[in-house]
Amino acid sequence: MARRDENNNIDRNARRDINAFDVHYFIKNKKYALPEYSFILRSKKRLMSIGEFLNLLEENNIKNMSINLLREWDNKELLPAYRVTRGAIRTESRYYIMEHLDIVREIVKLKAYGLEIREIEKIIFENKSFEILFLSKLIKNKEAFTKMKYIVKNIKHIEDELVGSICNEVKNIFNINDDDFKETFNDKYLNSILNDYKNSDLNPDESSVLLLSLILLSLYNSYDNNFFDRKKFSKQFYSIISENKTNTSP
Repeated sequence: MARRDENNNIDRNARRDINAFDVHYFIKNKKYALPEYSFILRSKKRLMSIGEFLNLLEENNIKNMSINLLREWDNKELLPAYRVTRGAIRTESRYYIMEHLDIVREIVKLKAYGLEIREIEKIIFENKSFEILFLSKLIKNKEAFTKMKYIVKNIKHIEDELVGSICNEVKNIFNINDDDFKETFNDKYLNSILNDYKNSDLNPDESSVLLLSLILLSLYNSYDNNFFDRKKFSKQFYSIISENKTNTSP
């Protein structure tokens, strides 16, 4: 079934067919475009075969890629390729341009957070909030969070060694990549999540799990090189709790 817009009209970009028209995508909320094939021909922009593109990915240290995976992503319209018919037997081949490289980087990064293809599509092609989608996914993992609720109740009494053990559990549950996490999770990031949370429509149960998610992420963010920065965590913790009171007040 074709994708439809908010007015239930068939989306012109439903098939993400870059042979026929531009396909727009978003990276960190900034809009870009994969130009349609006719523009590629006019501009003489260099097309790469699927093998050449795979080599480019390897040169840029993007691992665990394969021709079969690129074909799968094209078929699922996650990474649409140009389809060009060539040769006497009119064989259709896939081609890529440099802009595809940035999309692959974003896909790989989002997959590292445990997001599925449909969730990644929403972020890249619909400019949906990564934070909301990520935290919504965590909400589904309620059982793991339930086992860790004692952390919040006893946080002031937790020693550094125990915090380290807990942070390892948090890292596993959230599938955290340290470099990406430390770069991303800061005060500005936390405030953006709280703002999204404030404007969201969650039931009390979901809200509770979401807040616990934020607290655990803040705990992990406050632990570095076997040192627990209690002052940093307290600041983030009370910011979260304060927002919760604001959001739940009558």
